[in-house]
Amino acid sequence: MPRPRILLLGDPARHLHDLWSDFQQKFEVIPANLTTHDEFKQALREKRYGDFEAIIKLAVENGTESYPWNADLISHLPSSLKVFAAAGAGFDWLDLDALNERGVAFANSRGAGDTATSDLALYLILSVFRLASYSERAARTGDPETFNRVHLEIGKSAHNPRGHVLGAVGLGAIQKEIARKAVHGLGMKLVYYDVAPANAETEKALGAERVDSLEELARRSDCVSVSVPYMKSTHHLIGEAFFAALKPGSRIVNTARGPVISQDALIAALKSGKLLSAGLDVHEYEPQVSKELIEMKHVTLTTHIGGVAIETFHEFERLTMTNIDRFLLQGKPLLTPAGKEFAPSSAA
Repeated sequence: MPRPRILLLGDPARHLHDLWSDFQQKFEVIPANLTTHDEFKQALREKRYGDFEAIIKLAVENGTESYPWNADLISHLPSSLKVFAAAGAGFDWLDLDALNERGVAFANSRGAGDTATSDLALYLILSVFRLASYSERAARTGDPETFNRVHLEIGKSAHNPRGHVLGAVGLGAIQKEIARKAVHGLGMKLVYYDVAPANAETEKALGAERVDSLEELARRSDCVSVSVPYMKSTHHLIGEAFFAALKPGSRIVNTARGPVISQDALIAALKSGKLLSAGLDVHEYEPQVSKELIEMKHVTLTTHIGGVAIETFHEFERLTMTNIDRFLLQGKPLLTPAGKEFAPSSAA
């Protein structure tokens, strides 16, 4: 019996070599050898890859040359395609509705980066309370006068997180980990806003109180943690109205996606003093970072490294390969489906 054919976007596995070797014994892997979006679309139109039953994307950076995966590109995929498994939790590069309309199931790799992302969020929370990045920049000048001046200056604004209120925008899997570490590790209190209330067990474990609106969350919070998926409904979810409701001297950290926060409104809030500090792993126009934010001494900036850890990459590879194996060969549902769920293929 011929092996199912799998289109590989980008590089083969870089970490789980034994699992990848086993995968190649079960499936015929076809490298896409991507160059640009238009050339990939042309290759699909001309059926250069032939028919294939699955697409695999083993790392977040793999296959980005083909972006965006819009309805036009998706219309050229072969009718034989049943499932697409991709590394990463986010899929704002993909028109998932268009993919599902063609009867194709999609699996992301949610959960793989929860530990890494929540750890980074904790670092950002500590930094915005203790103004750590400002201190580091001063120390790196090598200038004793700057060292002493910033040491004294920070002492006028820095606080311990303990006893302060963390306002969680969203309470999904990553935010729950952030909240658990902030509450039990840093001694913070928790309020949250989510359209889907957490169950009573989760609220009890975190000592969490749900509020009815984002504005109420802003009024109650000393530090806001943003962790929601990026979609049309969350574009600029945090904007002028939210910042207007904050206490003066509040703090915010974002480990979601840059455009969830209006960059212009964020900068205005920092300039006005509504925000004392901000910790941003993601940026509205990344990889371009705002020059105004770069120049602000109380802003901690990182390069979208929330999930960037070797352990995360291992789990990306394991999940993508396992999802395809389950769906095509074992007749089992996807472990991490996103969008519409489809019945798996019959077991081989």
